Amino acid sequence: MSRKYLLPTAFFPPLSWMAMLLNSDDALLEIHETYPKQTIRNRCRILSANGILRLSVPIEKCNGNQSKTLDIKVLYNENWQQNHLRSIESAYNKSPFFYHYRHLIEAFYAKRFELLTELNHATIQLVLNMLKSEKGLAYTTKWQKDSADYTDLRHIFSDKKSIFRFEPYYQVFSDRHQFQPDLSILDLLFNKGPDAFHYLKKASSVYSG
Repeated sequence: MSRKYLLPTAFFPPLSWMAMLLNSDDALLEIHETYPKQTIRNRCRILSANGILRLSVPIEKCNGNQSKTLDIKVLYNENWQQNHLRSIESAYNKSPFFYHYRHLIEAFYAKRFELLTELNHATIQLVLNMLKSEKGLAYTTKWQKDSADYTDLRHIFSDKKSIFRFEPYYQVFSDRHQFQPDLSILDLLFNKGPDAFHYLKKASSVYSG
C-alpha cells in the first residue's frame, strides 16, 4: 500500500510528524490552506525542569483570519530567538547529545526568515541533516479540500495531545516527570542522538490511525 501523506508545515516538528514524513513514499507539505492558529505550524513542545514548555514563533497575518499559510510573516519585534535558545539550553544542557548538536541550533537561531514557511523549511531541513536523512521536501501548489491521491494528515497533529503511541526513551528530567511522548524532534535528538532516526522509523509502525 502506497504511503502518500499530506502534512502541515511545522516548526521543529513533533515526533509523530517526523515519523510520518520519514516513512512516507511521497509527502506534500500544505502551504495554501487558510492559516489555523495555535498549532504545530508555529510552535513546538520541549521538556523543561518544570514540565512541558511551548516555544512559539511570533507571526503576522497579513490578511487577517483569511491569511494563507504561505503568506504568514515572522515577527522580530521581540527577542524570541534568544528566549528559545535559553530555554533549549536550560532544558537539554545535561542531555547526552546536546553539545554534539548545539552549534547547529545556535547557527539556525542566528538567521532571520521573512516567512514562516521559509523558517519551518529550514528547521525541517536542519533536522533531516541531523538525522542523516536524504528525504526531500515538496509543497502543495494549490488548495484542495480533498485529495484522492494523498492521505490527509493536515489536522491530526496537536501540540496538546497525540494520537500516536511511542516507546518510552530516556528524557533528562525522568527523575521528576513521567515519560512525555511526541515532543519536538529536538527532545529525541538531544536524548538519543544518532539512534533517533531508527526510533522514528520504528515509531510510525504503531500509529493508531
